[in-house]
Amino acid sequence: MAAATDDLGTYLIDQVQAVSGVHPGRRVLHAKGVGASGTFRSTGDAAPFTTAAHLQPDVVVPVEVRFSNGSADPDAHDGARDGRGFAVKFRLEDGSSTDIVSLSLPVFFVRTVEDFVEFVKVRQPDPATGQPDLDRILGFLGEHPEAQLAAELSVAAPTPASYAGVTFHSVHVFWFVDADGNRRPVRYRLEPVVEPGTGFDPLDEAAALALAPDYLSTRLADDLAAAPVAFDLVVVLGEDGDPTDDATAPWPDDRATVRAGRVELTALADTDPLIFDPTRVTAGIECSDDPILHARSAAYGASYAQRTST
Repeated sequence: MAAATDDLGTYLIDQVQAVSGVHPGRRVLHAKGVGASGTFRSTGDAAPFTTAAHLQPDVVVPVEVRFSNGSADPDAHDGARDGRGFAVKFRLEDGSSTDIVSLSLPVFFVRTVEDFVEFVKVRQPDPATGQPDLDRILGFLGEHPEAQLAAELSVAAPTPASYAGVTFHSVHVFWFVDADGNRRPVRYRLEPVVEPGTGFDPLDEAAALALAPDYLSTRLADDLAAAPVAFDLVVVLGEDGDPTDDATAPWPDDRATVRAGRVELTALADTDPLIFDPTRVTAGIECSDDPILHARSAAYGASYAQRTST
């Protein structure tokens, strides 16, 4: 097992696998997922804030995406209580790409790499019961009040009927840079384009667990066969004083937003060979100093190297 002084990405995935086990050829986290492809059409409404090529007016670029469950277990039931992920790779006209990696929670559990490792360890199952020790978890939350919001939201999160009905959040902050060099902190939100009462409302957990273990991937195939699956990319505009390096800290609900464009998916696609990196940005977008953002990039890179070497 790598030490903390070794490569950060390898160290992090070692910590996770010490708890979850090793699953050759699979991602270390978000191990179970399904891919799709389509296009992103920009509205141009974000163009005053960034020179990013794919956010300029009337731009249409191909996208590849991956929906996933947060668990490290590739065989987990889709109805199990879990966070969900949505990663989008925008294929830009110059041949490069830029990614957004988002979660079904608006905030993360921890704000430092050290706290992430500690959080992984306290969730390790008790050998006697096979279940996590609730007292250890509550002890961690008591010592880390910044983790409590994500924990509360996670417990209360509904079980999705379809990935196509979930709202996703980038969690981390990025900087938009305009043509004059002005910088503005932003967060992303991907909102499903669905009508209430049309079969995308959340499920009762017990009802979800009664469905087939892979019902979310089957449902996505059915949804795509019926019509395109769409998400609006919403950019939340930060203001002076909003935290930019803390994934546990939400911004006020009254922050201005712009609808930057729409992701429209039309077919299933094999995106397992791809790596989605939240720090892969393009000109006009910069990463914040959030340590968890950069740790995720390192861990995903190490996970990719491991799963593609088998």
